[in-house]
Amino acid sequence: MRAAMFYGPNKMIVEESSFSHSENEATIKMDACAVCGYDARVFRNGHRKVKPPVILGHEICGQTLQAINTSKGVLSAGTRVVVLPTIPCLSCWYCNNQQYNLCNNLMEIGSTINGGFAEYVKIPQQVIKIGGIVPVPENLCNEEATLLEPLACCLNGFSRLGEIEKDGVIAIVGDGPIGLLHLQLSKKLYNMRSIVIGKIPFRMQMAERMGADAVFTFGNGTEEDVSDFTRGRGADVVIVATSNPEALNFATKIAAKNSKINLFASFSNCNSFSPDPNWLHYNQVSIMGSFSSTPLTLQKAMKLVSDGEIDLSKMVTNRYSLNEIEHAMLATEEFHGLRVVVNRF
Repeated sequence: MRAAMFYGPNKMIVEESSFSHSENEATIKMDACAVCGYDARVFRNGHRKVKPPVILGHEICGQTLQAINTSKGVLSAGTRVVVLPTIPCLSCWYCNNQQYNLCNNLMEIGSTINGGFAEYVKIPQQVIKIGGIVPVPENLCNEEATLLEPLACCLNGFSRLGEIEKDGVIAIVGDGPIGLLHLQLSKKLYNMRSIVIGKIPFRMQMAERMGADAVFTFGNGTEEDVSDFTRGRGADVVIVATSNPEALNFATKIAAKNSKINLFASFSNCNSFSPDPNWLHYNQVSIMGSFSSTPLTLQKAMKLVSDGEIDLSKMVTNRYSLNEIEHAMLATEEFHGLRVVVNRF
């Protein structure tokens, strides 16, 4: 098969790659794979959990090549599906409690094993057993389906927040695709007044079109903008949906008393975040992280989109072929448009 093989930072080669099939795996013929910001950062800098050579790509939509027995029934050959990229061990405490994304021995499609920037991808049996292959309804196109995995991750982040004040304010720091998915969820699920804080004019305009109650440019004066919008109280929920380390301390400056801060994004070389423990204590502020998703959140994401509650149709703005994989990485890295997708070749 043809695949974009990652050999190390700044070196990804589209080449013929050997491919074999095992009875313990399902084979998916790729239709589309979106480029996550994580993929672009790995391409540029590598990552401690990625050992080249490996094929990146984990936001997958494709077709089953054979019938697959799942916990929900049999998926016939040719069924369009999306795939949960987490591969749990199924034996640790977290797996036994269905917290598969926190598995002590976690592997991941597109990081520790070959992923979706290829003609075919193999799905391990563990993913099948936990219900990590989900059929795509006819009213979703391939490109929209690739965004179900990141939407599921956003749902997992919201699940960590617990009860949220109905009349509260959520501030989303980051105007990229993930920030805009959080925006849609905050409006549809919680009907919260929502602020998006970003830097890219096109993305900030999209946030306004998607229903943001306020959009502010990140920089000097943004704290005052948030304070004015919330009448001096601050945001009840702050979602950090950017890998910019400057967003961390900024989040603490716009958080209200009794607020919750979710660190949704990952950060590289960040050693400067040290919130004042007394500030946390006296203002009763909670800081938490969220990582990846579970079969349940992927299934919930599918239902929200197929029912029309969440609109993914405007989220994909840049399309490339497999041969243009480096252009796809660069477009993601330089914040061109919104989501970048590598389409069927």
